[in-house]
Amino acid sequence: MKFHPVALTSGALITLLQLQPVLAEDADTIIVTANRSAETVDETLASVSVITRTDIENSQARSVMDLLSAQAGVDVTRNGGPGSATSIFLRGTNSNQTLVLIDGVRASSATTGGFAWQNLSPTDIERIEIVRGPRAAQYGADTIGGVIQIFTRKNRQLNVRVQGGSYNTKLAEVGFGGGNKVRYSVNFTANDSDSFSSTNAKAGYYYDPDNDGYKKRSFSGNVDVPVGEASQLSFKAWYSDNKNAFDKGISDAINATIDGRFVTQTSASWKQTFQAGLAQDDVETSSSYPSRIKTDRLTAYWQNDLTLNPGNLLSLGLSGYQDKADNSNPSTGANVFNETTDNKALFAIWQGNFGKHDLNASARVDDYSSYGSHATGQIAWGMETTDKLRLTASYGTAFRTPTINELYYPNYGNQDLKPEDSDTLELGLRYRFSQHQNLKVSAYRTNLENLIEAVEVAPFIYQAENIGKARIDGLELTYDYTRTSWGLIGNLTFMNPINKDTGEQLIRRAREKLNLQYLRFFSGGSTFGVEWEYASKRHDRAGFPSKTVTLDAYNLFNLSSRIRMDRDLWFEMRVDNIFNAAYELVYGYNTPGASFYAGINYVMPN
Repeated sequence: MKFHPVALTSGALITLLQLQPVLAEDADTIIVTANRSAETVDETLASVSVITRTDIENSQARSVMDLLSAQAGVDVTRNGGPGSATSIFLRGTNSNQTLVLIDGVRASSATTGGFAWQNLSPTDIERIEIVRGPRAAQYGADTIGGVIQIFTRKNRQLNVRVQGGSYNTKLAEVGFGGGNKVRYSVNFTANDSDSFSSTNAKAGYYYDPDNDGYKKRSFSGNVDVPVGEASQLSFKAWYSDNKNAFDKGISDAINATIDGRFVTQTSASWKQTFQAGLAQDDVETSSSYPSRIKTDRLTAYWQNDLTLNPGNLLSLGLSGYQDKADNSNPSTGANVFNETTDNKALFAIWQGNFGKHDLNASARVDDYSSYGSHATGQIAWGMETTDKLRLTASYGTAFRTPTINELYYPNYGNQDLKPEDSDTLELGLRYRFSQHQNLKVSAYRTNLENLIEAVEVAPFIYQAENIGKARIDGLELTYDYTRTSWGLIGNLTFMNPINKDTGEQLIRRAREKLNLQYLRFFSGGSTFGVEWEYASKRHDRAGFPSKTVTLDAYNLFNLSSRIRMDRDLWFEMRVDNIFNAAYELVYGYNTPGASFYAGINYVMPN
């Protein structure tokens, strides 16, 4: 793996930072995504990151993209400004190879396989859990890169926010919640912007110099109802209505999820969870090629958590989901396709502790109506060598199921497709220098086969085929050093994502990526933050026939602040790209220049 000069500079910087005396990442933070059961960040054998509501408020991030791009192993692309199509590449895998959950509901599109990140606002979010590496044995398909789970907002008091800024951007938010036994929360957000032109002249035919703005309206809500002494019934919902302009067209999109679950502690050693969920997408595109795509995904599972003894937990479950997709031409009324697929699965997850050693083993069998059964498994080991050092190792298999588009789209779909397959080996260490200082290192190799690619079977006619192979080698370093009055978080990613057939680097993935965040805490809760993001050169494809092009490396610097003006009133501010750096995430598509946003936030005390 080749290291450029910035890598050496970054490594030296992190070494110097370790020499500074300085609240480490909270090892007691509870996560649930890695193994479908509650465990602390310190206990899990997976590589995880957690973005809390406090982190979101302190960063004043304008989009979910801003939050995720600051995490190790995450590359983000966007076809223009905020509101434009956004993709997440976790550990170098494709955007449709990472499972996205919203409150436990599979939220990605059944037709494209990707999630519409541009339609989710930071104001909708309570917490984000990022689990890197395969999780097919826990969740089934689409977990080659990992799992990103969004937990929707939970207000416990009245919250009102008004902001404005560059590109005629306006945001208004109102949320409230409360209750004692029965607890509830709702949140409403409106966000509009004139933005700027998505493309530039390099985009060729697609270029149109008009502004491509957006309008977003979103709602999230939840209610928790105790049932007796040992059971609870809960409902969660998220709804987003978005109109996003792009060069040559407009997209009207509705995205929604509903989660209902019943959790009961049947006995001291047996907990049961019954869940049912729904995810909906309804996207109508007005352009030279108009379309309307509606998808519905019904999900359900029954999970049994059995405490065998204080150090051993066995989780057994049944799960399933059904995808329905309808693609039509709104101009003519012609139906492109109307298809349904379904899945049924059986899974088992065991977590055991033996003194200094931890072991996890999991297995799953999925049965798909589109191509049959598929088995996956994972095993992980951890060892506390000292009070400060923990070593981990894991191996897991994963897969991505063909989307409905890849199976059934006329003149492209192929019903003989097999799932994309992968296996990943990972080694890690976690070192705690002190109560306030931590270092995490993860090294991994992922091999992928049967990747689905478009193959030209006749002039200008393409069909989906299983022909691709790839290998991704990666190294991630995450470091945090925090005190009462200030904190520093940094991560450094080295990655070599290669197409094994051509030897070329996979497009839009940076081989080297650095993020540093400094946060200063003041009396009364006020904060001031500085962020630095660096990404090395990346490849992209452009033109027709397409050819490989290079996207230059870039450095971005951002500022954020949240100042308490009164007991219940805050002044909020963020400056993005303060040095007005010119950069591209996708060839021919524009990115924001220096931009400023500010507003006030009223939070009624409990």
